[in-house]
Amino acid sequence: MITEQLVMECKKGLNMSLEADELIDGVIKQKLLAVQAYLLGAGVKAERLNSDLGIGVLVIGVTDLWNLNAGEIKFSPVFRTLATQLALGGSQNETE
Repeated sequence: MITEQLVMECKKGLNMSLEADELIDGVIKQKLLAVQAYLLGAGVKAERLNSDLGIGVLVIGVTDLWNLNAGEIKFSPVFRTLATQLALGGSQNETE
């Protein structure tokens, strides 16, 4: 899935308008890239990020990073659990 499509999935997860908004889309893209880098660093294979579970985990991670308070940046327990499942080969439902 290309980055623009992932940004749209994140906007859905955040209950945002799907209309293009350069500022908001840019912020979401930054957070999306950070979550992708985190997952890759945690041992998730790049191709797993395009699975149904992978996309869901990316959206949850971006949602976790959306409402930040200084000094309180952290991922939710559900993100960590799903990221672990993804790294270990969770859902076998791969999409293109």
